[in-house]
Amino acid sequence: MNETKTLKLWNKNFILLWQGTLFSTFGDVLYSICIGYWVYEKTGSTALMGLLSSISMFVAMFLGPFCGAIIDRSHRKWMIVGTDLIRGLTMIGLGLIAMSQHLEVWMVLATAFIAALCNAFFTPASMTVMTDLVMPKDLVRAQSLAGGMRSLVAMIGKGLSGAIIAFLGVPFVILLNGISLLISAFTECFIDVPRAPKTGMPINLKILLADLKEGARYVLNDRCFRIIVVIAVTANFFGSGMNAVFLPFCLGKGLDVVQYGYLMSLQSISALIGTIVMGTLNIRPELRIKLMLFGFPLSSLLFAVCYSMQTFNTLALSFLITFFVSAVANAILNAAFMLVIPREKRAMISGFIMMASSGGQALSSLVFGLVAEFVDLSLLGTVSSLISILPFALMFIYPEVQKRFLQAELSPEL
Repeated sequence: MNETKTLKLWNKNFILLWQGTLFSTFGDVLYSICIGYWVYEKTGSTALMGLLSSISMFVAMFLGPFCGAIIDRSHRKWMIVGTDLIRGLTMIGLGLIAMSQHLEVWMVLATAFIAALCNAFFTPASMTVMTDLVMPKDLVRAQSLAGGMRSLVAMIGKGLSGAIIAFLGVPFVILLNGISLLISAFTECFIDVPRAPKTGMPINLKILLADLKEGARYVLNDRCFRIIVVIAVTANFFGSGMNAVFLPFCLGKGLDVVQYGYLMSLQSISALIGTIVMGTLNIRPELRIKLMLFGFPLSSLLFAVCYSMQTFNTLALSFLITFFVSAVANAILNAAFMLVIPREKRAMISGFIMMASSGGQALSSLVFGLVAEFVDLSLLGTVSSLISILPFALMFIYPEVQKRFLQAELSPEL
């Protein structure tokens, strides 16, 4: 019997992994807002903001499948610790440069590339570790509760970001992010991570290419996964691009950077409420899948409404409701998706599908950044959100996708 079958939800290793991410989350949200603000203030270019946002996604797209194969064969604990350590040291270096008044755009882009490389390994490693630290029946609750605390920390960080940028400046925020990542790396050193089935096996280019081919074959030969890839690419392309130009959108509405930070925090508030609901309510698997199926197209429709609002209060209320619906749907999808994938292929398959999803996001950020130079952002956000509803119709046209998710949640064995 797998050792995860006897684990309690709040075991030592789950808590360490969970709280270790809180430090880095707080610093990351402050950094992402302040560096986007710095780039836009320095250049005034939405295209450059789109490029900055797309770097991490392009790295994830090209390296995702390889990272998954490497993680399958590596000691995941040290992969998590090492990537946080590298990011922390890099951010501290960038912060010191910023304090000396020598910060340039190319340095920000280079740092974004280094951070993206680390995230390409960190994200699938932490996802697969999470599934091994709790029982399968507790996975939705575990992800919801952990996500809820991350949302709370992110909410605080985003809410404070505008004031911190205005009163303390960009260099302090960059240094704070670096320190938070180092703290996160330190706490993660004490996690006991179970060995994955392929841990310790040889790693070379031939093996990585073979795993990439196997992952691609597995996904492309399975209609359920093919449909998921199509949905991930198209929905992310039309639905995520506004994130790259959200600051210019807010400024165009007459808002200031403090109000922009407040609006950004609403995403975390809604996500917190949504994950608490999913983590505390014992919802039947059949109902959870229905909530996911209808939640995604509904959130896209609500986003279209959000971008047509004109005042801060109406924007805040509409985004609060929309992010809640999106958070519930994503909480269900994240847990169900990991359960659908065979345990020994989780990093490889999830890395391949993340590549497709990241590709859609990366292209979206670039295209939206360029189009925003010529098109009203409210119109762009409304139209793209409406179009993003269409891919989710595939989950109704091909019911085997929802059946696959349901079977995975009901199955006692993986």
